[in-house]
Amino acid sequence: MSPAVLSATAPSLRHHTAPQDAPWRRLDHIGVEICLENVAGVRLAVRAGADRAELCDNLTVGGTTPSIGAIEAAVLAAAEEVEAKRQRIGAHWASSAGGAPFGLRIMIRPRGGGFIYDGDGRRAMIADVRRIAALAREMSEYTRPVPTSNPAQPLPPAVDLGLVIGGLTDDGTVDRGLVRLLKDLADGASLTYHRAIDASRDPLEAYRDLRQLGVDYVLTSGAADTALDGARAIAAMVAEEGPTVIATGMVRSHNAAEVIEATGAREIHLRCSFPDLPPHLPQNTDEEQVREIVEVARALPVPGGPGD
Repeated sequence: MSPAVLSATAPSLRHHTAPQDAPWRRLDHIGVEICLENVAGVRLAVRAGADRAELCDNLTVGGTTPSIGAIEAAVLAAAEEVEAKRQRIGAHWASSAGGAPFGLRIMIRPRGGGFIYDGDGRRAMIADVRRIAALAREMSEYTRPVPTSNPAQPLPPAVDLGLVIGGLTDDGTVDRGLVRLLKDLADGASLTYHRAIDASRDPLEAYRDLRQLGVDYVLTSGAADTALDGARAIAAMVAEEGPTVIATGMVRSHNAAEVIEATGAREIHLRCSFPDLPPHLPQNTDEEQVREIVEVARALPVPGGPGD
C-alpha cells in the first residue's frame, strides 16, 4: 500500500486532542526532558520533577521504538505519579504548575544506525504510529483533556503523549513525505524531530523544512558531538522561531547554564543513566541525577524571559 493511500485513510481526531498552545504546554522555566528506556525510569522522572521523558528501547544504539506494552505501562505509570502529585496539591491542582501533565514522548525508530529508511523500515514506523495513536484513544482518560462545564477550559490530561520521529532522503534532506504521513497518522499528538537533523546535509535548511511541515519540537546538538560545540548552529535555529529547539549532546548539570546562554534554547534533553553500565544491562535511570539537573534548570533564567 502506498504512503498516499495510507495518508488518505488516516484517522482525523485532532478535535479530541489538546492544541499545541494549550496553557500546560507553555513552560515558564527551562524545560528538562530525560531520555530513558524503561517504565521505572518514567516513574523516577515524574517524581524528580522532569517535564518530559523520551521513552526508548535499546539506548545503547541510540534508542529504538519500545513495545506497545511498555508504552501502555508507561502511560499508566506516569498517570499514577501525576495523580499522586495532584492529590497532594489539592482541589486547585489545575491552576498549579505542579499539576501539569507529564510529557511522555515515544521514540519511533525501527533500528539503530542511519536515518535513511527503506520500504520495510517506513512500514514499521507507520504501523507503530498507528498503533500508538489507537492506544492513546483507548487510554483517553489519561491522554486527552478532560471536558468541563466550560468547553473552552478543559482540565489538562495526566499525560501529554507525543512522538519522536525522523528520517532523511538519500540526498540528506528531511524525508518530507514520511514526516507528513506520520504527522497525519499521529492523531494530533505533538511531534519531535530527533537528531536525524544533525545528520542532514544542512541542519538549518532542515529546520526550516520542519517548520513548514508543522513539527512541534526539534532535538539537536547543532550537528556536533556536544551542544556546546554546536552552540552556534543551535542558536541559529532558535533565532528562526519555528519548532521549539531542545538542546542535547552531553548536557549535564555542571554545564547546563553555559549551554542555555550559548544557544538561547529554552529546553534541554539528556540521559541520566547510572554511569559505567555495561551495554548488555538495562540502562536504568539515576533519580539523583534527574533531581540535580531539574534543580539547576529551575534556577536558570529563561532566554528572552523577564529574568534574562
